[in-house]
Amino acid sequence: MLYSIIAILIAYLCGAIPVGYLIAKLYGVDVTTSGSGRTGGTNVMRAAGVNAAGLTVFGDVMKGLIPIFLLNMMADFHIIPYLAVALAAPATIVGHNYSVFLGFRGGAGGGTSIGALGGLNFWVGLFAAICALIALWLSRYASLLTAVAAVSGLIFLIIGAIFFHMPYEYIIAGVLNMLLIFYALRPNFERLRAGTERRIGGSHQS
Repeated sequence: MLYSIIAILIAYLCGAIPVGYLIAKLYGVDVTTSGSGRTGGTNVMRAAGVNAAGLTVFGDVMKGLIPIFLLNMMADFHIIPYLAVALAAPATIVGHNYSVFLGFRGGAGGGTSIGALGGLNFWVGLFAAICALIALWLSRYASLLTAVAAVSGLIFLIIGAIFFHMPYEYIIAGVLNMLLIFYALRPNFERLRAGTERRIGGSHQS
């Protein structure tokens, strides 16, 4: 039980590393006071450019992937239960969205979610990322990329549990990931309904 609590706390702290904020600062920008105020790749791109956004996305994915991959290995060796890993995965998203280092502010959790999914299972993370990128390519809405990553991740975790002997507990991770991300995307969904959501490379303001 103690190891499980520590694992979840470590996952939160890894997710809470404010990658986008730190990278934007290197470019002379306080991303929390620019645009949407979020620390994810989209707002960093608009505030500090494409290179800063690329570094941010990479960092956000890694802070989800690395801790969950390591915790998944610990579960395979029966050091912690799979349920602890299933709860640690969304904990990285909570950390990203509500970072203790930024006064509990952050982003929407898309990149970190994909990383955490990849930590649970490489193929689930990869397929979720592919689905998300297709959604972005078709719509040019970063918010849809994030939403599709969450939904497809849950679907692939269910398929993996039913057909490929993945732990059924990981479905819990997929459900919590999706709920956290959809909660964070509420303003984006409102703008999508109103037709004012800003596209990548578009002119509508967010």
